[in-house]
Amino acid sequence: MKKYEYRVEQIQIELKSILKSNNDKHNKELSDKLNIFGKDGWELSGLDGTWFYFKREIEQL
Repeated sequence: MKKYEYRVEQIQIELKSILKSNNDKHNKELSDKLNIFGKDGWELSGLDGTWFYFKREIEQL
């Protein structure tokens, strides 16, 4: 059976930035943050407002 470990991160999202014309800049900043977690094997498994829930499989020996 697969086993997972979990990580919870709060990533602030400024709604003002989303609504302004610099939306591309905001999207890139958020993507960059999420890609950092992805490179470490974390998979986004849930979202609640500014709380991001990640999981990754634990290697079993």
